[in-house]
Formats: sequence, structure tokens, C-alpha cells
Amino acid sequence: MSGGGSRTSSARPRRLLLALACGLSGCALGHGEFRRGAPPPPGDTVAIVVLGGAGAHGPAAGPTSARVTEVIDAARTAERDAIVLLPGDYAPHRRARRRGARADRGAAAPVVDAAIAATPRVGTRFALPGWAERGHDRGKIAPTASSVVRVGADGRGTTISRCDAAGCRIDADAPPGLVDLVLLDLEPWRVPGKDDTAVRRIDALLDAVAGMPDAVPRVLVVSMPIEGAFEAGQGAQFGPAATFHALPPSVQRHLAAGVFVGVIAGGERSLHLTADLTEAIQRSDRVWLRAPVWQVVSGNANNPTAGRVLRRSVWNGGVALRPERSTFRPGFAVVRVDGTTATIDLLARRRGHWESARVALPLRPAPAPARGPTRALDFCPRCQDKPAGERP
Repeated sequence: MSGGGSRTSSARPRRLLLALACGLSGCALGHGEFRRGAPPPPGDTVAIVVLGGAGAHGPAAGPTSARVTEVIDAARTAERDAIVLLPGDYAPHRRARRRGARADRGAAAPVVDAAIAATPRVGTRFALPGWAERGHDRGKIAPTASSVVRVGADGRGTTISRCDAAGCRIDADAPPGLVDLVLLDLEPWRVPGKDDTAVRRIDALLDAVAGMPDAVPRVLVVSMPIEGAFEAGQGAQFGPAATFHALPPSVQRHLAAGVFVGVIAGGERSLHLTADLTEAIQRSDRVWLRAPVWQVVSGNANNPTAGRVLRRSVWNGGVALRPERSTFRPGFAVVRVDGTTATIDLLARRRGHWESARVALPLRPAPAPARGPTRALDFCPRCQDKPAGERP
């Protein structure tokens, strides 16, 4: 009896301390429903696996590597490949969001190795540099220059843009596809004076994209979110690196004009999904989008332990965006496209098993409705899922 009482009394202070710490720091483990397991993938789609933060040192490297291989093998058939996107932080590192972070050049990055092994063919793997690649060895994968990649029904990505000193052009004779991935390396913009030619290439490429016919939907792929929800968002303690007004003016202009239907990004140590960024961008920069733009962020493939508690605090996150689905668990996203719909699965590992959240979003959204007087927009985390007039 005395032994049991002793164990109970020793456990109680630990629970109290944990509750006090979470109360003070604002612990948050996510938002929206995640269910154990994963629903079967929809038929006749091409899978785009999004692996942000794949080079981090963390305990989830082994399980995530195995799951990535499993997902790609299941999506690939004799007639169809799967595509892997590495939106930043794929070089071996410990703290991707800390300047001057030391990259362990000889260290293994199991998730990156799994991605390389599962996508041996040309046109199935693309990478954009992020924080971990600044001034360090970029590992085994060469970054992809800013370009337009058309994803065909065979699951291969074909670069249909050509850029030189005279500007950028889009191949008008390229075969039709399911979706165009517009990959932008924005590191030259974030590091002033690094490469002015690359910045001009971004502007020229976007102008060429805007002049394309709308026959194929376009999705923007970047290494940081358009609007961050957590440590990189507006008002975050780590610095607002992922905000609309921090983007190049040409990117802002084309997003507002409705050139893109969605955004795929990394850069935040979490998984989150937002069906429409309209109100978040209104909160952060008072810009109105012509059409809805969805965003999926996958930046926590390995779940590194460095800075984990601070990054999970709601008081340390952004104040402009509250995603419909989010989790700080390690994992990745899979975007399955069929030409009209993007079916997005967030796959997160929790206590030794995998959970998932699925959302289907349009690749051809209707224009935004005409807006009346602007209603008050509360900043997050007090922002609501429904306007004040529609709350019960």
C-alpha cells in the first residue's frame, strides 16, 4: 500500500508541473480532426509527396522513411510514377530555423535517402532550398531552379519553361497535363544582394506564367508558406518570415490576381492545411484575393527536438492564420491530383501509429464573391472559424 501511495504521490507533482507549464506556455498539439490509419487513395490520380524538413535530425526519421517508401510504392504503377517535392531544409541539419545553424555534412538524412531511392527516374523529384541550405552543403540533392513543371497523367514532371538573359518563355506546344507546379526559389529575394539575376528570373517567369492559357491549373511551390500559422507567421516570436507582405512584389501581384489555385510549402515545423487564405492575407496585409487560394504546409518530416516546446506554444505562433487542419506531430503531406480536384492527406505519426486528415479542394475554384463592407477580423488565436454573424 505504501509503495502504491508513494508512486501516486510522486506522479501527481509531475502532472501538476506539466499542466502549469502548458498553461503558461500555451501548449498546442494541433487543430481539426485526425483519424487513426489512412483512407484508401482515390483512383486515377497522381500522387505528389511533400517532404519538408526531411534533413532534420529527429526521432521520426526511421518511421517516416518507411512510410514514404510505402506511399510511393502504392501510388506507383507500371503506367504511372509518383512525384516527390522537397520544399526546403533537406540538407542534414539540427535547427533549420536558426541563423548560423551548423549542418552535419557527414550525417545521414534517412528521409532524403528514402525519397532518392523511391524516385530514380527523371522528372519525379524536385527540391527548393530553405533555411538549412543557406551557406551549407546541400547534401545529395541539387536544388531546382525557378521553373514551371507540368505534371502529366503518367506521374512525370516535365519542365515547360525556359529562361535566359532575354526573359522566360513557356513551351506552347507542351502536351496537356493535370497541374502545373510553379517552383520558385525565393532565397535570392530573402538574402539581398545574393543573386540579382535570380530575382529578375522570378519576375520574368511569373509574367510568362500569367500569360499562359488557363487550360491547366497552376499551383505555387515555395520553401516558406505564403502565410505562416506558427513560428514563421505574422507576429511570431521567431520573426515573420512567412507573410504575404514579405514576398516579392511580383509574387504578391500574381497571387492577388488569381493566377494560382493553391500553394505547397515547407518552412514551418508542422503540418497544416488551409482551404482559403483570403482572410489570413486580409489580416496580415489588407489585400483581397480575386479567387480562393488553398495552402498545404509540410515541414516536419523528422520532428527534431531542438526548440520543440517553444515552437508548439500558441503564444509564440502567428496571429493571421488558423488552419482548418494542423498538427505538430512528425509526418508529411500527399497531394493527389486528377485535373479537377486536389485530394490532400496529412499523415502524422502519433505514439507509434499513423493518423491522417483528408480534405478535397478544387483545382478550378470559382471566383471570390463580391464583398460588401469589410467586417472586423479578429487576430488569432482568438479568430473564429465562422463570422460573428453566423455563430450560434
